[in-house]
Amino acid sequence: MMNIFRQALQLIRFELDVSKKHYLTLLFLAGIYTFFLSLSIPPYLEEHVFILDVLLIIFLCTLSFAIKPKNFQYQKIDDHLYGSPYFSMLNQLPIKRSVLITSRFILPFISIIAGITLLLVGTYILSPELRSTVNPVELIALIVMWICISFCIGGLFPASDPGDEIKRFTFFWSYASIVLFFAGLYLIFQVWLDTGLFKWTIYLASEFTLLSILGSILIACLVTWYWFRHANRQVQKIDYLQ
Repeated sequence: MMNIFRQALQLIRFELDVSKKHYLTLLFLAGIYTFFLSLSIPPYLEEHVFILDVLLIIFLCTLSFAIKPKNFQYQKIDDHLYGSPYFSMLNQLPIKRSVLITSRFILPFISIIAGITLLLVGTYILSPELRSTVNPVELIALIVMWICISFCIGGLFPASDPGDEIKRFTFFWSYASIVLFFAGLYLIFQVWLDTGLFKWTIYLASEFTLLSILGSILIACLVTWYWFRHANRQVQKIDYLQ
């Protein structure tokens, strides 16, 4: 496993070098969201405004491809195939499939770790209300939880790099899934639990610090394993030479 990871790290060196100028995009996004979140914390902790949870989900999804140059991103390859042209090219080379797929997850996950850490540490510094709610140890638990949430949701993007065969109603079902996801999020947290997603994670980090860390890591590992398996199935299924 470690040998696969080392080979995957070597494989992404070129991508890391090409992506250097996009690191500024990550810093810019983290700065904007940090400023907004720090201002929104006081009313959110009182009324758990749903739009803040939505914006956090959008932010963590954006992190998965924020530092990837356009030619490395998921896009239309031909009439019925969407995917990463860079992945398609690498797939023609004598590279182990496990190494290739692992390499697709490293850069997005680095971006997620950096982005979430900058966001929450910055918000903690700027927001007296958040500092009075969680102590530094609980902040670490909160950061770990949101990194793991980001891995679970953001893992969709590197898992999609091998490609998807787009059929007639594919985009319809994709948009419908997004709507259902946010509707479910609203019903579970705002209606049923009478709280917000971010506020709920603050509660878990405060009351069940160690358990929250361990549980989040376990769930993130299982979901990432699922995304890895999904990417592997897509590589086996798609004919890149057609």
